[in-house]
Amino acid sequence: PIETVLQMPSPAESAAEEKKQKPPHLQPPPYVHHFDTYSLVQDLEKGNFKYGQSVELMKAMRSILAENLGVARDGLVSKSNVENETYLFRAACSELKTEIQNNRKGEMEKMRAQRTQLQHEVDILTQKMTQGIQSMKDDLKGLFDDRKMNVKMEQRTMESRIQELNYKITVTLNSDARSDVESMRWVLTRRAALALVIVALAVLGTLRYTAYMTQMQEEERKKLAQSH
Repeated sequence: PIETVLQMPSPAESAAEEKKQKPPHLQPPPYVHHFDTYSLVQDLEKGNFKYGQSVELMKAMRSILAENLGVARDGLVSKSNVENETYLFRAACSELKTEIQNNRKGEMEKMRAQRTQLQHEVDILTQKMTQGIQSMKDDLKGLFDDRKMNVKMEQRTMESRIQELNYKITVTLNSDARSDVESMRWVLTRRAALALVIVALAVLGTLRYTAYMTQMQEEERKKLAQSH
């Protein structure tokens, strides 16, 4: 009933009584009304709600409001906590930034050292390659000169062999020609001697035949002369 509600003690009196009954560390916080419950009940009754319904609606609204306020209070953070969290966050960010800068600086130094080492190795390899190319050029030049000299020596040897072969061929041809000439001379001499012998025999035969014919003519003349 409304009389019971009106006769409810104030939050201060309820807190004082509870403090007397409970130890200090178990005393709950004082009950606080966040709105005028009596005026709300009267307004609900004016809105065609019964008294019991108005009281229950008021209690329900008070419970919902208290629950929402508790949730909001639990979710809220005090200014000091926010400042502490902000300070810690900024300190962590500053520390992280410093660490990142140090790591980046260390990585840059490491990369610079690696680049210097790589450049040094590249210079060494370039120098070795240049020396190798120069040595290869010298070797190739030496091989080319040796080959050129060998070719000249082979050419000279070939020319000397050709000259020697020409000399041998010339000597052989001369000796063969001389032998052929001697053979031809001997053959011609024999043939000339044989021809002279034949001519001499022919001349002798002719002379004998002429003498014989002359003798025969003389005998015929003698016979003719004797017959006359």
